[in-house]
Amino acid sequence: MKAFILALPFTLIAAAAATSALAETEGGEEKTQQCIRLQYVDQTPVIDNKTILVEMKGNTYKRIDLRNRCSGLKIEGGFSHSTSINKLCIQDTLRVLRSGSFCMIDKIVDITEEEAKALRTKS
Repeated sequence: MKAFILALPFTLIAAAAATSALAETEGGEEKTQQCIRLQYVDQTPVIDNKTILVEMKGNTYKRIDLRNRCSGLKIEGGFSHSTSINKLCIQDTLRVLRSGSFCMIDKIVDITEEEAKALRTKS
């Protein structure tokens, strides 16, 4: 099992991308997915204790919504997770680097560049 860790507050060691299992939510506005491939991830800035922005190579964006507030995530800015399939998936658990808190992913959503910029202004 490989462990991928955010060594710097906003940069994943292994990068990430689009995945299978796209599904529209009610209203047809959000596209959710099960996993993102790590080799296509460029950066993962933490927006708040419940939201992580995923900036993909090729200027595409995703938002990770956590099930509950993840204590210390925003302040400490870094997280890790373990995987054997080189993907970050909704069933994965994230671990805050310094505090050791664990967080569960609720959903992974495709977002526009404008939505990503708006999230950045919140961080």
